[in-house]
Amino acid sequence: MNRIKINIRRKILLLLTITVFLSFLAFCLISLPNMQKIFDKAIKYNKNIGESTAKTTEEFSVNQAKKHLLELALEKSRRMEFGINEMQKDSISIANQVTQILTNPEKYKEIYLPTYNEKTIYSGEPYIHYTPKVVKKGISEDLKNEVAITSNIEDILKIIAKSYEGYQTSLYIGSKNGYLICIDNLPNKKDKVNITKEFIETFDPRERPWYQEVEESKQPNLTDFYSDYEHFVAINCGAPFYDSKGFAGVAAISARLETLYQQIARDSLGKTSINIALNGIGEVILSSVSTGTLVVENEIKDLRGNANRSLAKIVTKMVDGKSDVEQVNIDGKDYFMAYVPMKSIGWSFATLIEVDEVIKPSKIIKEEVLSQSEVFADSLKSSYIKYVHLINFSIIIVLIIILWITIKFSNRLVNPIVELTNTVKEIAKGDLDKKLSIKTGDEIEELADNVNNMTTELKLHIENLSKITSEKERIATELKVAKNIQAAMLPNIEPDFSNKKEFDLAATMIPAKEVGGDFYDFYMLDENHLAITIADVSGKGVGAALFMSISKSILKNNAKIASSAYSEGREPDLASIMIQTNEQLNENNDEAMFVTVFFGVLDLRNGEFIYVNAGHKTPIVRHKDEGEFSFVSNVKKNGLIGFNPIAKFQTNRLTLNSGDMLFLYTDGITEAMNNNGELFGENRLKSALDTVKDDSKADEMLSTVFEEVNKFVGDTEQYDDITMLGLIFKGDRA
Repeated sequence: MNRIKINIRRKILLLLTITVFLSFLAFCLISLPNMQKIFDKAIKYNKNIGESTAKTTEEFSVNQAKKHLLELALEKSRRMEFGINEMQKDSISIANQVTQILTNPEKYKEIYLPTYNEKTIYSGEPYIHYTPKVVKKGISEDLKNEVAITSNIEDILKIIAKSYEGYQTSLYIGSKNGYLICIDNLPNKKDKVNITKEFIETFDPRERPWYQEVEESKQPNLTDFYSDYEHFVAINCGAPFYDSKGFAGVAAISARLETLYQQIARDSLGKTSINIALNGIGEVILSSVSTGTLVVENEIKDLRGNANRSLAKIVTKMVDGKSDVEQVNIDGKDYFMAYVPMKSIGWSFATLIEVDEVIKPSKIIKEEVLSQSEVFADSLKSSYIKYVHLINFSIIIVLIIILWITIKFSNRLVNPIVELTNTVKEIAKGDLDKKLSIKTGDEIEELADNVNNMTTELKLHIENLSKITSEKERIATELKVAKNIQAAMLPNIEPDFSNKKEFDLAATMIPAKEVGGDFYDFYMLDENHLAITIADVSGKGVGAALFMSISKSILKNNAKIASSAYSEGREPDLASIMIQTNEQLNENNDEAMFVTVFFGVLDLRNGEFIYVNAGHKTPIVRHKDEGEFSFVSNVKKNGLIGFNPIAKFQTNRLTLNSGDMLFLYTDGITEAMNNNGELFGENRLKSALDTVKDDSKADEMLSTVFEEVNKFVGDTEQYDDITMLGLIFKGDRA
């Protein structure tokens, strides 16, 4: 049976026509019946949004009110705390000034202030009060002179008193000798100071709690609220002052309860706002209400023991210095209560507002939101009916337009594809000079350009492939030659050093790349002195190998020249050898390469080993009588070679006995890394060496370390050159 073939143009036309028809049919069968459900859900969702918005608004209002309430409580507490702290500072300033006056009386003139018997005293004017005991005994001339000198505090008192104008405050100096210098601030500057008969006949500052507390502690003091001489509740900040004999009295500032309340009464959050302050034992010492649980009472009443347990818990937290906003019922009303500590004076402050006052605006907003939600639902229903009619008409128009566009699009799409297909067939046959010229402005044009580029690049690739292959072979051959040359530069144990009875020597270097930057060297400076070297050049590859060969040659030449000292009966200066080598390597070192070097000379007659460590790894030695390897201590580690042209070097010494082993290495050993990113490290190196037997040879020492490194690294690629040198001294020091 023959299969019917349909070209691309007809396939696209048929596919788009079926797609449009099925899309229209699916829309009619699925979308329209469900639109009523969508509408019903929208109405329900709108209602839910309205209720949710109203609820959220109410919660937001409450949260904002709590936040504002806490901020307000904090601001009011800081205002009160600041005021009391300022009173304390001012009382200390007054006390310091009085001390200055009484300890240096010769510097001050006598000033005479009036008593209340001599003139009428007004707000802000200083006056003198003598205690009843002093008056009864009689005021001596010495006391009058002392008062006259102390009265020099008048100016200071006036200046400080001005900062308290408008508040019911008193500034005074109570002397141990029975007099008081005082300024009273009244609400009105023209008010007369009320000097009562009781005050004249009974008041003695030395008998007041604020005086006695300061006298006992000799420290500035803040009192709890107390009853002043006019029986008003007040607070006092006092500080001691001194004369040449010691304690002389108390300077103090007192403020009445209503004065402090004036500072916190402003900026109330609402009509039902309440402000209170508690002392350190849970007593209400300041309140804006005159009745109820939170009123200030004369008797001690610790609210932590209140029958209202919710309030008692909050008061406990206040006394503990905590801050928060909580809801609490007090005297039958629900309040939001924000409380904060006043740490500097040991009090806590709270401001309250009724819950109903906070949520009343949010209830109004909630009703308005729900009303608008119903209006929106009616509007949505009307819009839905109009939308259904409009969409039916629009679908018919769109269907006609899509069919017309489909025919045009299929023709435009297929013609370039046909041309592209035919050209690709010719290219596939081997005609790489065939080119396409398609200008559709879309992906087909881009595909045609890519085909043209592909044929061009394919021709170039074929031409270059043979060149690249031969070049790689040439480079590989040269690197192999360089590796062989580098290996030939390193000295061999055989035959000159294999049968030496004074020592056993072994060395190896395994480069990380074809060529490396590590090297070792050993040679005889004369018949009794063996020179050994191990070094690590910065970097890797060919550059490091070249620098390695230069470094090795320069160091060996300098050592050979310096060895002439042995023929003269003296020891060559290894530090000078390193200095000369460093200077020569720094010349024309434009690439800023450097090398770490360990260079040493062993005296085969007595085991004396002198060496210089130029930034290299610390050697490891095992003295036969100790039984285990250890890192050589107190090594003077110098700078690098080739890094600093004026570097200085110091020589170290080590004594080897017969059977002692010395192991030198580069950081390719300790920094060998396994698949987990762990380094082999110095501890593993020491543990590996400790397994070497006493009768082992030098090459067995190196094999043991190399096996442990391979076992640790596993199949991880070698990152750095690995170089080791082992030396066993067999000579007899005797």
